Amino acid sequence: MSSHRRPRRPNAALRLGSVALVLLLAAAAALAWNTYEQLRGMRQESERVRAQLMADSLSQRIGHALDIGIPLEGLVGVEALFNQRLGAHAEIQSIALLQGPGKVLWFVERERSAKATAGTVADAPITVRGEPRGTVRLALQETGAGPFARSAAILLLPTVLLLAALAFLAARFSEAQGVKLRNHAVRLAMRAIASGRYDRSIVLPHRRGFDLRAQQLGHAVRGVHETLTRVRRLISSLRQTEPQAQRREYLDMLLAEAQGTHRFADHGLTQVRVVAAEAQSFWTSLLMTLAAMALLGLAASASSAVADIAPLHFALLPAAFIVAATVAAWITQGRRWPVLSVLFSACAGLAALALVLASGALTGYNPLHLLPVVALWCGGFAGAALAACMTVEQVPRRQDFKHAMPRWPKAAIGAWVGATVWLGPALGSVAFTALGGLYGGLALTLPLLCASFLLLRWNEPRSPWRHRVGGRNLPQPTAAARTGLRAWGATACTAAASGLLMVLGWVAATAIPHGLSEAAVASALGVGLLGGLLDPLRRRRHTGAALGVAATLNALALALPGAGAWHIAALSVAALLTAYLLGHAVTSTQRTRHTTASATLLGAAIGALLAGGIAAAGLPTTSLMLVATLAVGASWWAQPRPQPWQPTRKDNDAA
Repeated sequence: MSSHRRPRRPNAALRLGSVALVLLLAAAAALAWNTYEQLRGMRQESERVRAQLMADSLSQRIGHALDIGIPLEGLVGVEALFNQRLGAHAEIQSIALLQGPGKVLWFVERERSAKATAGTVADAPITVRGEPRGTVRLALQETGAGPFARSAAILLLPTVLLLAALAFLAARFSEAQGVKLRNHAVRLAMRAIASGRYDRSIVLPHRRGFDLRAQQLGHAVRGVHETLTRVRRLISSLRQTEPQAQRREYLDMLLAEAQGTHRFADHGLTQVRVVAAEAQSFWTSLLMTLAAMALLGLAASASSAVADIAPLHFALLPAAFIVAATVAAWITQGRRWPVLSVLFSACAGLAALALVLASGALTGYNPLHLLPVVALWCGGFAGAALAACMTVEQVPRRQDFKHAMPRWPKAAIGAWVGATVWLGPALGSVAFTALGGLYGGLALTLPLLCASFLLLRWNEPRSPWRHRVGGRNLPQPTAAARTGLRAWGATACTAAASGLLMVLGWVAATAIPHGLSEAAVASALGVGLLGGLLDPLRRRRHTGAALGVAATLNALALALPGAGAWHIAALSVAALLTAYLLGHAVTSTQRTRHTTASATLLGAAIGALLAGGIAAAGLPTTSLMLVATLAVGASWWAQPRPQPWQPTRKDNDAA
């Protein structure tokens, strides 16, 4: 007996994201090559002049010694002088002192690979009273297409992946708000008609003229309801004028046969509004947190460009951000403010900070005092926005209101984690590098304007965005959800791992100087996390195998430090797996316990403070990934095992 697996339908968002990635990579490669060709002549001339100046400087130093009568062969300290210049200038490949053609007195060379070619060579003659005594020959390292491609990859790879990821998420949100939402509404209407429910009508808030299936089904249900209403009125009129009881009973029998086993409304149809609440909360939380974290990244990049910041102080900035978010979420939940008031206030506060940063009014302040204040300001508004978005996605369903259920469990907190781990810091760093402080600050107001526009559009009667923030609206956990100590442990370990990776992603995305290793780790963290949030693993044994591979790679990268290509590849794969498993853990903990925003952020704050302690102890940043992997492994172990009698929900086409 052969089992037929349901074919997987193509994902429009994945196709759009892949096309955007390919086009951006092609455009970046063409731009980099065009820039290299245009600057080749200028670069060669600059290298020739620089090599000649350094060779002339050495020849003058040696010529001063020869002026006092010391012979060229009797000079002392020449090799030490050459070694000092090699250490001071990384671009110098070799220095030689020649006496006559072919006679080398001293020669110092930097180690290089066998395939390396010689770069620009400059000769500076040594003359004493107009008589030539020798020659200083200085060779620079080859700076061809390889080093240029490396520096271009460090700058363009995070930018390309960031823009492709944002395009993918925008397409995913548009798909959930569009075709998947309409498909979900049509499926609900057809299911109600098949079960004989003619007492309700499925309504979409924003209809499209090219797809009126839900409206047509609603009109059909309304037509059946109106026909039965006319039959009821006719039979009621006949019963009042019919004197014989037997005929009145016959009329009642006709009405009962017309109704059959179906359900009809007594007075009017109940309108059931279908809204993609989880998709809306995902996108709103993403935009708000993206803007908040990007503003902090912009301020940190601008401060690092003018002053040296200690690595410990730099690593503690995301911890301050998360602590402020925890306090703000707790206060917001306790005060029970309206959701829209909280979100509009957050947009206004973050936009004001963006304008202040763009104006340069905070340039003269000490970065050690300014950056913690910016972190607390951004974190407070981001935490309040998260509490409001989690309220929207967990609003209880009434009889006249239904959510469309996308495959985005923990939508708001997933977007918050994705924005804080990679998207926000990367966007802030890219904005400062490409646009500077003025235009970068103005550009970061665009996510806030987009969020404000969408919130105004969703502000309509009986909308889930018109609720109040608080714990009374949260759904109660089901009987299958575990409420014991292991459930709390799974949630706490997942939150702590998210805090650890937030610090790691922050350091990797905004590090100065920004190397290839940091760019690869930051990009791997972002891609892996988004993959785990949107397409988690289905089988438990696959998750366990991935955990084992991630822990092994993290341990090897920590035990065998290096700077080669294998080390960068190992770090990238380890970061990809660790972030993917974290995204899987964030989505899978919904079956265990429904937690509030403040409780989840408290666990993330503990993880961020633990990361600050690791940085204070002087341990390498790669140890953060190992600790995060262990925390995700503990969460996986504490998760309840799936029972064979529990059916698996399949919402492949749900909005």
